[in-house]
Amino acid sequence: MKTKLLALVCALALAAGLVGCTLSTPDTVGKIGDYEVSSGTYLLAQYSAYQQACQLADTDQDTSDVKAFLKATITTDADTGETAVVRDFVADKTRETLEFYAAVESRFDALGGKLTEEQLASADSYAQQLMDQYGDTYTANGIGLDTLKSFQRTQLKHTALLEMIYGAEGETPVSDSQLTEHLVNDMYELAYVSIPLYNTSTYAFADEDQSAQMLKLAQSAAQSCNAAAKDAQDVSAQVSALYDAAAASLPEIYAVLDNDYTSDSANVQTELLTDSTLDSAFTQGDSADTVRSLACGEAAATQYNNVAMMLLMRIDPLAVSPLEDLRSQILSDLKGDELDESLTQYGSQLDSSLSDSAMKKLPATRIVNR
Repeated sequence: MKTKLLALVCALALAAGLVGCTLSTPDTVGKIGDYEVSSGTYLLAQYSAYQQACQLADTDQDTSDVKAFLKATITTDADTGETAVVRDFVADKTRETLEFYAAVESRFDALGGKLTEEQLASADSYAQQLMDQYGDTYTANGIGLDTLKSFQRTQLKHTALLEMIYGAEGETPVSDSQLTEHLVNDMYELAYVSIPLYNTSTYAFADEDQSAQMLKLAQSAAQSCNAAAKDAQDVSAQVSALYDAAAASLPEIYAVLDNDYTSDSANVQTELLTDSTLDSAFTQGDSADTVRSLACGEAAATQYNNVAMMLLMRIDPLAVSPLEDLRSQILSDLKGDELDESLTQYGSQLDSSLSDSAMKKLPATRIVNR
């Protein structure tokens, strides 16, 4: 699922060094549908929008000079060359975020949703942790603990809507066969051993020749694993073959960089990746496509980023966990974008009574971004 809500907190966390200031604000800025937008929520959405603009800034644009940057132009779509004035971009994104919030709250209420006491306590606890850790940032931008609590509760409702809409008892349920098909065809359960491309004591990185040598050795280990796992009857035997291949090859691989090898170095981990997370994790060359090409039970070795390579095997996810345990993760990958698109559309159609005069008292020029 797109992390539209979580991104707001993450963006604020990046600016933890902000100095404090005091903002005189109205209590609310009006309503979208039945959702009343507090001033803190408005400021949170506005600050997030500003951070999105910062991510699109050129290297010569000073985003800490807020007033100047708001007048600048940024490229909002690298493919089309579309541009926008930062002030307009921030205003548009702020409204879109507030409409998204309103849509989440409205749909959750319409479907009879109710957060449990445990969920409420969890949301409030996490909000307090954020305030404890990044309080200067939030305070500097007029965002208090109550706003963070509300934000965390909305995030929980956003997550819950997946099951409420697409779950077995949901509004438009997704069948188990659809879930299974997506899991098998578009998700990747990996058993793997990660191999550092640097000396763990001196942090000296492998040069090109050393990396090539290590990868060649790891690829030989993958071939040995495939030979051993060819007749394996279950996932346990396949993973055992991967471990044996790693244990046999890693001492020689580690020796290339004078790394100390221990038995723990061959420990096999497992992880279920979506197609998008595969691309974000396997960033080196065609490493992501290498994984996609594997059949279940087949091993390979690849350098997956700048600092590590991996000896891995694709395995059957349903042999690791039952479908019920994976349901939420599959639903998120299968229907997350669809949910967010529908919420965006729904929010844009809600009646808005946001007050221009109230919003003018919360100008983007008062954002602190240092």
